Amino acid sequence: MTADLIVIVALCCLLISLGLAWLASLILYARLATLKRIFPASHQLIRAHIDFLLMSMLLVMFYYLGQAFGVEYPAWTIALLCIGAVYNPLGFIVLAIKPDMANPKTSGEKLRILLGFLPATLGFGGASLLVLQAVLAG
Repeated sequence: MTADLIVIVALCCLLISLGLAWLASLILYARLATLKRIFPASHQLIRAHIDFLLMSMLLVMFYYLGQAFGVEYPAWTIALLCIGAVYNPLGFIVLAIKPDMANPKTSGEKLRILLGFLPATLGFGGASLLVLQAVLAG
């Protein structure tokens, strides 16, 4: 697994973000009833749009930080960066379709949501520590 995967996923996140911006615009401004029925909480699409855009920028940043400081990310870091960058914003799309999931009722539902943050946290956290180590090592 090479660091180039980070750029590929970043570009995919950017394209998804652009698609979500159009989708939200069609719901909010063109008032397409069919899309509104599919995405009753359409404001969550805007959150997903912003989150995918943010993930895209973070992935590109870590790719170039790795290049600049000679960091070779281990495969687990690359995998968690990429999985976390896609999985994290997907939650907003789910909430746009099923807004009732925003209020988890059981401990299992709450645990599922919290565990969903792990890939992004571990991926970006691990990459941060590796770059920081390289910077401090000079």
